Amino acid sequence: MTSRWLTASLALLLTAAPVAAQSARVIVINGDEPGIGFNDPTPAVPVGGNPGTTRGQQALNVFQRAADLWGRNLQTSQPVVVLALFSPLACTATSGTLGAAGAWNYFANVPALKQGGTALTPDTWYPAALAEKLTRQDIVVPDDLPIELIAFFNGDLGKPGCLENSGWYFGLDNQQASNQTDLLGVVLHEFGHGLGVSVGPTSASSGNRALGWPSVWERYMSDVTTGKRWLDMTSAERAASARNNWNLVWTGAKVTNSISSTLEFLATIAADSVGTQEVGAATYGPSLARGLGLRGVLVAPDDGGGVSLQDGCEPYPAASSVAGNIVLVNRGTCSFVVKTAQAQAAGAIGVVIANNAPGFLSPGGSASGIAIPTVGVTQAYGAALRAAAPLDVRVQLDSSVRQGTTAGFARLYAPTTFAQGSSVSHFDTSLTPSVLMEPFITPDLVSKVRNPFDLTLPLLKDIGW
Repeated sequence: MTSRWLTASLALLLTAAPVAAQSARVIVINGDEPGIGFNDPTPAVPVGGNPGTTRGQQALNVFQRAADLWGRNLQTSQPVVVLALFSPLACTATSGTLGAAGAWNYFANVPALKQGGTALTPDTWYPAALAEKLTRQDIVVPDDLPIELIAFFNGDLGKPGCLENSGWYFGLDNQQASNQTDLLGVVLHEFGHGLGVSVGPTSASSGNRALGWPSVWERYMSDVTTGKRWLDMTSAERAASARNNWNLVWTGAKVTNSISSTLEFLATIAADSVGTQEVGAATYGPSLARGLGLRGVLVAPDDGGGVSLQDGCEPYPAASSVAGNIVLVNRGTCSFVVKTAQAQAAGAIGVVIANNAPGFLSPGGSASGIAIPTVGVTQAYGAALRAAAPLDVRVQLDSSVRQGTTAGFARLYAPTTFAQGSSVSHFDTSLTPSVLMEPFITPDLVSKVRNPFDLTLPLLKDIGW
């Protein structure tokens, strides 16, 4: 067999990391031109443990921290070289591109040349960094860049003319404000894609494969409905599986063995006339996982006005039926925390938030002073509750099942409406607590990649790391 390679359209980020025993050497190449990105001289005040005094240095320090974290958790004798850019990307005052990343090359049919190395599984695509770790060699592609990962991030975020009401948080402590995006969390996430949390050259949408060969990722993806691995499916079957919500799962042993120490018990809501559904517990307020159940009458009163009478964003009228009951509100207009705070102020004992689009909802945010539990339900279930209200409901835990699992396996993100760039190559949003490799960064993430805090490192170990 002849060694083959594919060059991907984007990759990842990092920076040079100190080398501890058994750790990976992660090396960043600053690809920015003078005066921009990592070289931006705009003065900055040190924040959240980041001592940088310019915008560019703070950004580089964040990349360095991400490199340190991944370097301490990965084991490879081969350096992981990253070409990183923190330069302006397409942006306006109200919309813009945050960034993109992934593996630079994918390799197949590469033999092991050094003692202790392992040849790649025949006719299977591997991301560059993993291929080099397994075969213990730098795989040289003629006339190509000697890198494993590449990342493009928008260095203008938060500046005038570029999403100016938001911006990057350059702290290293995950304490970003509500209108900021935690750069460290995003860097760690994208690095995960570059290392191998990705379906790779296989099209997640059509199921078609490059040269007809699967990626190593497909070995551990299974569809609960059909009982088949992606490895054994036709292209059409893979395309259908990518849209089989809550039934596409990761079956790797490392992740599966880490579920019980990482994910909380399953929380459900039940109403006799509506049925039972899994709920997403909020990241703020009392935790259902600590034994707090909730039972009472669910009501759906109008709030005090505003954009919608059902969004719970305004104070409730004195004559409303909130006090002593569980309040149903719709997602939208204001933050989840505000909805809960308004209900609490009116005397509610709990809040149920219905999604405003198809799909699972796990309310995110952080706040002090919230003393009542909040859960999220799907749009359809919320509509059924509203039609039947007032009615008795029960929110409780099932200690035999973990949140975000099907048949005992962690779910992958496979909404019925395919989401380009998100479907398949992420864990599902129903995992609780949220994990790093979900399609949306949530405020409750911490800068850890291993269990019991996260499932990313176990997944990478499943594919060979």
